[in-house]
Amino acid sequence: MTGRTAATDEWIRYRRTARHDGLVAALSLLCETVCDGPPPRGPGGHVVAPAGVADAGTGEVLMTLAVEDGTVIAFRSRAEPRSGSAPPRSAWALGVTCLRFGLSERLLDAVLAHLGGRSVGDAKLLHQQMVKGGVAEAVIEQLEIATMLEGAVPGDLDDGVLAGLNAQITETDRMLLRLLGAVSFLADGPGQVARVSELIADVYFGPARATEHEGAA
Repeated sequence: MTGRTAATDEWIRYRRTARHDGLVAALSLLCETVCDGPPPRGPGGHVVAPAGVADAGTGEVLMTLAVEDGTVIAFRSRAEPRSGSAPPRSAWALGVTCLRFGLSERLLDAVLAHLGGRSVGDAKLLHQQMVKGGVAEAVIEQLEIATMLEGAVPGDLDDGVLAGLNAQITETDRMLLRLLGAVSFLADGPGQVARVSELIADVYFGPARATEHEGAA
């Protein structure tokens, strides 16, 4: 295995963990391996981390959010980072993007399972034309994201590209949530994970703007 291949596999691991094990498992793994501890602050001084990973004692807790595999806290940190303790921006940004894409794939899995178990008359809901079209649109978006992330290591994709990919992930998740209907509002369901994923993107990349993404398409 070459050094480049080994490095690529490291970033794929965050995506796979998010898809198969969930948000808290993947975010904890990212903090342990990229940061060797608490995650960095976003440009606004905010942090999103699994409960117990980051010390919110020196900051203002804004939200405590329960998701399917644990609890996440969002807080505004007032503590100055220790010298030399912050991970490289490129490593953290790529890791967050891979993690969020894995969560988006997990959301697609949940949508397909939900739609596949529901029927309208004698037909599966998943086979309805409008539903099929919505799923296909989301899958196309995910294929585009996967192509951009394939083989990427820190430094390959600049901040602008990663910000664009995160906006695309957010918009794709919103498409998928619409297909879930009322189920997307359940506090212990996939919709809650998608909302926390979007919060993470807001903290580290800024809020997604649908019009900008559409204009770039």
